[in-house]
Amino acid sequence: MKRVAQLQDLSREHQASLVIAKKIAEVARQGTEAELLESIETVKDYYEKELEVHFQHEERTIFAPIYKDYQDHIALATGLLKEHGFMRMLVPALKIETARKDLADFAEVLQNHTRVEERELFPLVESLFSKAQLDAVLNFVPLD
Repeated sequence: MKRVAQLQDLSREHQASLVIAKKIAEVARQGTEAELLESIETVKDYYEKELEVHFQHEERTIFAPIYKDYQDHIALATGLLKEHGFMRMLVPALKIETARKDLADFAEVLQNHTRVEERELFPLVESLFSKAQLDAVLNFVPLD
């Protein structure tokens, strides 16, 4: 999908998340215990190094303007924020005893969440946001 320049980095991150979600779902379906353990570590590492920053990026530069300036679309933003919260709660609680179900849940939510952002949220942002708002998305700097 062609994206405005300001959303291309987030869109590339979405493509990577779909690849990860597919791999995690496969391990959840038929992985060995060793593969499940490895996937738990993979998800935790991915969350810590990439996903949390991605969530903050969206929350501060996309969801905040929606809540402030485009209130007709709060329901979409709220649903996506709830999914951020679900993943934030699930990842630290991952353990081998419930890994098959929890990894499957994580993969499903990540995949569906990413698709909604790409198919619904980003086209909306492209059509509604001002150039200054889009530039804020592009120039986001995470807090330490």
